[in-house]
Amino acid sequence: MTIDPSGTVELVLGTMSAGQGHQTSFAQIVSEWLGVDPEQVKLVTGDTNRVQAGGGSASARSMRLGGWVMAKAADEIVEKGRMIAAAMLEVAEEDIEFERQLFVVKGTDRAVGLFEAAAAARGDGISPELRGPLMGVCDQVMSIPSFAYTCAVCEVEVDPETGLVEIVRYTSIDDCGRAINPMLIHGQSHGGIAQGAGQALWEECFYDRESAQLLSASFMDYAMPRADGLPFYQTEISEVPSTTNPLGMRGGSEGGITSGLAVIANAIVDALSEFGIEHIELPATPERVWNTIRAARHPEFGRESVNLSDI
Repeated sequence: MTIDPSGTVELVLGTMSAGQGHQTSFAQIVSEWLGVDPEQVKLVTGDTNRVQAGGGSASARSMRLGGWVMAKAADEIVEKGRMIAAAMLEVAEEDIEFERQLFVVKGTDRAVGLFEAAAAARGDGISPELRGPLMGVCDQVMSIPSFAYTCAVCEVEVDPETGLVEIVRYTSIDDCGRAINPMLIHGQSHGGIAQGAGQALWEECFYDRESAQLLSASFMDYAMPRADGLPFYQTEISEVPSTTNPLGMRGGSEGGITSGLAVIANAIVDALSEFGIEHIELPATPERVWNTIRAARHPEFGRESVNLSDI
């Protein structure tokens, strides 16, 4: 993290966004810690000439680990900035406190701005040991995990004559620890639920048994979830700070895909319980559901599948 005298904070981070809104959420927390506007934060990722270390975004580690290293880098900047400000104002370092982009002499109105200190550190009017970019560097290995939790409830309706499954209602509550940007978390939860529903009900790779040719090789043949096949979900956030993360953060929004498969499958089995059905293979396509009902209604036919298109 580097303070540019021109008025920007450059953040070089070893994690990549895959739609999680890093530019927004990372800028938010840097803004909170340093007192700058979010628009002043410039995020640099994916540049192997600049990024020295990184671990990707898998398993919600971006904010959980990235937030920690950003906090330590920001603390380093504040500590160095206090020394620079003390030299500029000719006071003891312990007399300087940092608040909202300003290094202030306690009990007075004398202050040096964050970007003013960064500019002074690049000039000759300060002692050599304090010269150079006003920056903080942190590379942290975290061996203790911090888990997110999700509770989901799903209601489905099943047409026994066609095997068609309709999701009527879906509610999900995510415990993500400290929520930096609730709107991003809700949006990602919606996407995760859609992905879980797609895998539970429609998405499947088909291969020709004789040639091994993939028959669902494009989105013309591979069934993806669509808005008209999904309800409007109710999503909520429960903020219980993690005790194993210095900032109290857990992962966020992973509950959609993780719990979605189980809660949708359980809802289907519950709906089919009157037929004595206790299990359904996924994806629970209409054809698979219809064959499962048929086998339960007519045990003499066994579980041999019937292709509905042949009827």
